[in-house]
Amino acid sequence: MRELRAPIFSACLGIGVLIVRALTSGPAYFGDARRHLNAIANHTYVIQPPGYWLFNRIGGLFPNPEQGLLVINWCFSALGCVVFYACARRLVRPALAELGALLYATAFFAWFSGNIHSTYASQLFFAPLTFYLMLRYRADERAAWLYAVAASFGIGAGFRPSDGAFFAPLLILFALQLPRKQQIIFGLLVAVVCAGWLVPNEIALHRYFPDNTGGQLGRVAQGAIVLGRVNIYTVSNAIRFFLPLALALGPTAGFLFGARNEVKLWLWAWVLPASGFFLLVYVSDPTYLDCLLGGLILLCLVGMESGKNRRVAIAVLTSSILINVLFYLGFRPLPLQNNVYAILDKDLGNYTLYAVKHQIFVERLSLRP
Repeated sequence: MRELRAPIFSACLGIGVLIVRALTSGPAYFGDARRHLNAIANHTYVIQPPGYWLFNRIGGLFPNPEQGLLVINWCFSALGCVVFYACARRLVRPALAELGALLYATAFFAWFSGNIHSTYASQLFFAPLTFYLMLRYRADERAAWLYAVAASFGIGAGFRPSDGAFFAPLLILFALQLPRKQQIIFGLLVAVVCAGWLVPNEIALHRYFPDNTGGQLGRVAQGAIVLGRVNIYTVSNAIRFFLPLALALGPTAGFLFGARNEVKLWLWAWVLPASGFFLLVYVSDPTYLDCLLGGLILLCLVGMESGKNRRVAIAVLTSSILINVLFYLGFRPLPLQNNVYAILDKDLGNYTLYAVKHQIFVERLSLRP
């Protein structure tokens, strides 16, 4: 039975996440959902930069694109949880890996990402998949794993190019450890895979959004600390980064800096670039954090593995899972009585089952650039 434990848990996890995502999804209303659907209907397949051509093009293959985009995100969510579990199994003992995978599945903004018609959920799958393939190559140095790393990164970057840029430092760190010949082959393969979506994406952006990039960058930079700007937008970025993560990780975050595993450098290379950008430049929604969620939870799990009290680790993970489930299924947006309530409603209230089922999308208020 011990040999069957991992495959049975993986199958139950994947099927369970798929069913739960399907049962808790609603119609297209959040963020860029209508823009994606319009781009598919008009056969332009891009929205404002960075365009998301790959996501929209695949969505256009479905007879009903609105349902198709949901199916894509359900699959990304389910497969992402299975791959995350495979990563965790290679780093920590089975009980921690299983609870960590359940936390990854129930983290409220990751759950929400699987319920909507946007690109965020792709990074719940491709980020841990790329990391898992790196671990496999590190274990036996088979060329097939190396090629798979390049393909996974390239395709994942196609779904969310910005998150591909955030993951690039880890990819470079991985590549630097390769022999020179393999570095060249690896780099060429990454370039070829990325060109497969980048070329049509840029052609379509040039045709349909020729003057939009500058406006997007200006909006993003309003609160950028790296440009010497410290204002209400800077505070907003920090809130949108720390508040959702504090709720999603819960008490598990207390183990974040306890990792002693030899792969912790890779894990920090995974999470720090995106964290730095979100804090110093811009983050719009908690769903942006999908790209680093896997790395953060793995760091916490490795920190728990290094500790001595296993009962505390199990209790902490269980508590974090329950917090996310109860919040996502039971929370109601708060009335806008003052700035504190406005912040909570704006940065947490939109990411609950209540918001999905009742098609509520409250426009971001005083703290949104």
